[in-house]
Amino acid sequence: MNIIEVLARYFEQDTCIEHLESIRWQGAPQCPYCKSKQSTKRKETSRYQCNGCNKSYSVLVGTIFEATKLLLPKWFLAITLILNAKKGLSSMQLGRDIDVNRNTAWYLQMRIRKAMQEGEDQDLFTGIVEIDETYIGGKKANHSKKKRQERRDNGLQITGMQDKQAVLGMLERSGRIKLQVLDKPQGKTIKPVIEQTVSKDASLVTDGFGGYAGLGKQYKEHQILNKEKEEYTRGKYHTNTIEGFWTLLKRGVYGQYHKVSVKPLQAYLNEFTFKYNHRDNKSIFDTLINKCALQNNTPVFS
Repeated sequence: MNIIEVLARYFEQDTCIEHLESIRWQGAPQCPYCKSKQSTKRKETSRYQCNGCNKSYSVLVGTIFEATKLLLPKWFLAITLILNAKKGLSSMQLGRDIDVNRNTAWYLQMRIRKAMQEGEDQDLFTGIVEIDETYIGGKKANHSKKKRQERRDNGLQITGMQDKQAVLGMLERSGRIKLQVLDKPQGKTIKPVIEQTVSKDASLVTDGFGGYAGLGKQYKEHQILNKEKEEYTRGKYHTNTIEGFWTLLKRGVYGQYHKVSVKPLQAYLNEFTFKYNHRDNKSIFDTLINKCALQNNTPVFS
């Protein structure tokens, strides 16, 4: 759904509320506290009074919209703008687009990214699965003179990957992708993530990084490309697809967000993952609104 359609269909608060109620309750309001379906609609409000526990509630309780002071049409517009931004959208730009301050825009984005998180009950990846790691973060050589001197005083190197954040990517050929922030890029952190994501019948394709050693014993096959000798393809086996995705991701991180700290990085990855996995979904807006309506209001960084 494009921006014009969203503005035309969801320009009023009541219209947005009715749409969320139809998704969540299908015409039968249910108390989120005691699960009773015996409630009384409060006059001139969107709230209900539960006849069981006597608590007041609305359809927003327990969703990413709970306790928001911002009107839902702006939420719906923000969701559309985020979905339409292939390389991401900065909080500054989103704030200008929907006329809110930067902090409010960032809050919206993080809540929406929470709803974008894929469930753990997804089917395992099958077929050819490309696996690769990348590193997010600025070069230490670009740090201020003071910070570089502090690192020298502590006996630390100025350059290298050790200070960047490792991210593991697994891409099902012509299918889905999963991204996971890693504490450290090594076998004992990489292999459990692969085991939770990829079927044992899959064919894995990786480079020669040591963290992938031994995967051939657990999976149908493991094709290891020797990129040091410029072996980038072996017939149908390559990692070009996921490497192309890394380019898109980094253009978003460095071009739109400029920098992302470790704590919220997984939330940013969830956004890129969701948009990639639903790239052919003509109803991606409706899909995300459904997830927003049913999303438990758990902490953003959990």
